[in-house]
Amino acid sequence: MRIADTRTTELLNNGDFSQGLNPWWTAGTAASTTGGEACLTITQPGSNPWDVLFGQGGVGLNEGGTYTLSFTARAAQPTSFRTLLQFDGAPYTNYFVQEVDVTSQPKTFTSTFTMAQPGDAKAAFQFQLGAKAATTVCFSRISLTGPAFGSAVPAAGADDLNLVRLNQTGYLPDRPKLAALPFDSDRPLPWTLLDGTRAVASGVTRVFGADAASGEHLHQVDFSAVTAPADGLVLDVAGFRSHPFRIGRVYDGLKRDALAYFYHNRSGTPIEAKYVGDAWARPAGHAGSSPNQGDTRVSCFRGTDQAGNVWPGCAYELDASGGWYDAGDHGKYVVNGGVSVWTLLNLAERGARLNIPDADGSLSIPESGNGRSDLLDEVRWELDFMLRMQIPDGQTLPLPRGNQRGAPLTLTPTPAGGLVHQKLTDVAWTGLPLRPDQDPQPRALYYPTTAATLNLAGVAAQCARVYRASDPAFADRCLSAARRAWQAAKAAPDVYAYDLFVGGGPYDDTDVSDEFYWAAAELYATTGEAAFLEALRASPLFLQMPEGRELGWSDLTAAGTLTLASVPTALPAADVQQARANVVAAARAFRDAAGTQGYRLPMTGATATWGSNSGVLNRSVVMGAAWDFTGDDSFVNVVLEGLNYLLGRNPMDKSYVSGYGERPLLNPHHRFWARSLDAALPGPPRGVVSGGPNSVNFSDPVAAKLRGRCVGLRCYTDDIGAYTMNEVTINWNAPLAWVAAFVEHSTRR
Repeated sequence: MRIADTRTTELLNNGDFSQGLNPWWTAGTAASTTGGEACLTITQPGSNPWDVLFGQGGVGLNEGGTYTLSFTARAAQPTSFRTLLQFDGAPYTNYFVQEVDVTSQPKTFTSTFTMAQPGDAKAAFQFQLGAKAATTVCFSRISLTGPAFGSAVPAAGADDLNLVRLNQTGYLPDRPKLAALPFDSDRPLPWTLLDGTRAVASGVTRVFGADAASGEHLHQVDFSAVTAPADGLVLDVAGFRSHPFRIGRVYDGLKRDALAYFYHNRSGTPIEAKYVGDAWARPAGHAGSSPNQGDTRVSCFRGTDQAGNVWPGCAYELDASGGWYDAGDHGKYVVNGGVSVWTLLNLAERGARLNIPDADGSLSIPESGNGRSDLLDEVRWELDFMLRMQIPDGQTLPLPRGNQRGAPLTLTPTPAGGLVHQKLTDVAWTGLPLRPDQDPQPRALYYPTTAATLNLAGVAAQCARVYRASDPAFADRCLSAARRAWQAAKAAPDVYAYDLFVGGGPYDDTDVSDEFYWAAAELYATTGEAAFLEALRASPLFLQMPEGRELGWSDLTAAGTLTLASVPTALPAADVQQARANVVAAARAFRDAAGTQGYRLPMTGATATWGSNSGVLNRSVVMGAAWDFTGDDSFVNVVLEGLNYLLGRNPMDKSYVSGYGERPLLNPHHRFWARSLDAALPGPPRGVVSGGPNSVNFSDPVAAKLRGRCVGLRCYTDDIGAYTMNEVTINWNAPLAWVAAFVEHSTRR
């Protein structure tokens, strides 16, 4: 059997003009771009339609392929023009022609056509504006999608992607089981679930239709009625067979594997084979052994940044050793550490509240056997680092005050005691691969920011609650640091982070209202003090949940509201109920969004942003909290749908978690897990989640090759160089661990 390959690709480059005019060309006039539009001022229209042109060449079209053209246009004075695709040369055979009328009001035009001529690898796409009015015509959001040239009708099995997409690890016995298949027919297809040669169940597909997020025409297979545990099952849909999978307790072990990420990425200590295995063992990184300069005595960056601002350094050094390497580089960041620690401590608080055991010995780490929670032992490694990033009293630093984005900075002498440095990184980027103990770059502290200071205030206040019973001395230390940080942030509320330095990520932020709200929530939940309740009530974010967005380092509103909704405090019952109602409303929006998506992920829209997989996970955290408040199992089921997507039921036929599924993550952007660059180095251990598809940012050299050639969830490649798509980070593995723990608890019978 043969199947039309309906996986769509964006065939035009730079249709949003984010890269200027390249590779668009004009004839008979010139074009300019601004605000996502390309505008042509036509002063001499000529006598033929082709006297004024705007277009690009090299568009591959397949015979029999179905294509969709969409664009928005407006004109200073009403006019009309032709849109066409044609053979780029005599006899200029037209493949598609459309005449459109435009006015001063932007209008979007969408057309679908089938290529009736023989395939053409280098067709020309044009707007023909000649022989019409002398006016200005502006275009935006130009898109042509369809099968890439040469892929219209592959034989079955010719593509390395399996057309039957499902969770490659498997499904829980009594929970929904859905698979997806891209197929251009509007008629249902027959399916059979096979256990060896025995048919376990059969039926016909549900035609979902066009899925904007993947650009595919999808069918769905619902085999939820099959509940008996089994291994080696295969789903056959119209002659196409899935990867083998199982029905059973498929997520047992995922929490442990996800949490192992953090020990693997500890700084300042050897990673020992007895805890991780020989392949992943390595010497301590940044512990002061040559060629490292170490993190035990680090001073402030001194020199000129990328924007030409001169930083004089500081008169002190900090012992900022320990902590977790943030991502694939060797930087350590307070802001991203904050949301990661909050997520894991929230998991610990949830476990304590619901009597879920979190015993000593649950992880393979050096602290196992000390009589305390391994989860809290691991998180403390990062907390200790964050506490060390707080500036001693009595220091004054020149800092940028107020929003100075896009301008040369004015540095104002500011009392800095209690403020917290944004990050500790190399002073220049290092290449791949590079084991952390072999990093030769000097290290520096980068100027303190209000956001970093409030991140410490928030997690240190949370620490004081969570560690109170097991380590009261550490809890006291945390609370003292949280109070100092809060007061320092109030005294310097406008020291913003900018993208100025090489050698590490910026985590730039000029809106810290969410950080103030979140930190106040944590301090109030810990102390019950009126001053923090007053700060909460003064915040416009009080009890709110961000609409359509998930928790992340750049927006911590949800963390504050989740804490107020779940941690027992003296907050009036009506406020607690409002917080919970807002959490549940946000969760319902995420749950309902899954029903609009062919691949059932709790998102909306047709684009995928940097770290899109973490969006699925952090939305699942909110749905998990909503289940805690309501007991509504529909939230659990959509959390599971998110895992189904991450573990293989996606348009890339990819398990985005290493060690799970037939096609797992193999080549994350990581300087040590770099086997594709050096056979002596390991690949990723089990349980590492990739950031996943990114159809917005193509700034790395690998992703740049996909610009204009992929749609939404198809903008991904498992390549170590694709940091915009295949990065791994602490703040993505933290919600993976949270979700794995939630599923393990909420689905046990």
